[in-house]
Amino acid sequence: MSRRATGATTITQPFNTRAANVIPEDICPVCKRNRYLNTSMTFKINPECYHPMCSQCVETIFKSGPAQCPYASCNKTLRLKGFREAMFADLTIQREVDIRKRVAAVFNNTQDDFETLRHYNNYLQDVEDLTFSLVYGDDSDRMEAEVKLIDYEQQHKAAIERNKKKGSEADALRIKRQKEAEAAAVARKAEQQHQEEEARAEEAKLNQEVMEALQRGEPGSAADIQARIMAKKKAKLATMNGGHFAASLDASRGISIRGLRQKKTGPSADEEDRNKPYSPYAGIHLEPTRYSLQSDYENPHLVKAKTDKGHQVGGYSTQEYITRAMFEAFAGLGVMVGHEKASDQRNGGTTAPRDAAARSKTSRPLTTDPRAEINDVFV
Repeated sequence: MSRRATGATTITQPFNTRAANVIPEDICPVCKRNRYLNTSMTFKINPECYHPMCSQCVETIFKSGPAQCPYASCNKTLRLKGFREAMFADLTIQREVDIRKRVAAVFNNTQDDFETLRHYNNYLQDVEDLTFSLVYGDDSDRMEAEVKLIDYEQQHKAAIERNKKKGSEADALRIKRQKEAEAAAVARKAEQQHQEEEARAEEAKLNQEVMEALQRGEPGSAADIQARIMAKKKAKLATMNGGHFAASLDASRGISIRGLRQKKTGPSADEEDRNKPYSPYAGIHLEPTRYSLQSDYENPHLVKAKTDKGHQVGGYSTQEYITRAMFEAFAGLGVMVGHEKASDQRNGGTTAPRDAAARSKTSRPLTTDPRAEINDVFV
């Protein structure tokens, strides 16, 4: 059993370790006050022992000076200025967070302070081992880690202060940038709201002008009147912009630069191509230019093909035959052999002897076909 209570400074029940690891919800473990009767009651802890108690107990016990913790199994001497409200209801987590904050304030080196990344990783591992001993170690491990932490803080006090100042400057710069970003966002939002208000005011003004025009008896519907008003405003705005640009141009005529390339005022070649109608053959015209293809020709050889179902079922088309025959008949009329030979001779004459030799080897006596003099291309 624990010690007997003297006033309201000592717990009357046995010490419960599990109960002391969480913040009470309704009843103070020291004075037994109930939240139901004290709605403004808050619980506080001291990092020396993390034993929770209500704010009234803290004021009553520690107002006159340092005193022993009212928990029966705790011999820590506490002071009033060390008490504060816990951030977490689980005091185990609260204690670990406080220890990590304390260790991070002492071991505040950054990666830029080390020669290699390997040294920095080893440093982080040593810090984590020390933190683990302080949080989860037994009494001997915690005492040893506490001694190491105090010794390091005393030996590197200047470096710790320097790194703290550097971190404070970085935090100040980060806060400044964050404030600038927030201010820019507020300015953008205000500008957007201003534009929306101007748009609503312009719309209301336009509607008022349309109503006045309808009252005056102007011809047309409301939509027509609105379109005319918008056209007048656009024309007026274009005139004002043109005058402004002309004034700016007159003001800049004091300097004359020679040797500048003249810029084309007309549309560019790309714009002309875009304005042309779409052509699937890239502008190449496949219509015949040396003859006009008729829809039908009188040819006795094609009479049977036109009427016989055996030809038609297989997909045979006399029109395709006529088109191909006319194309083959007029295909060579645009070729000037003499001009091509002269061009080959001017280019070095390398192809003419070879072609002549090839023709001499494969040439045979020409026989004249009497049908070649007939104008009909289908025979």
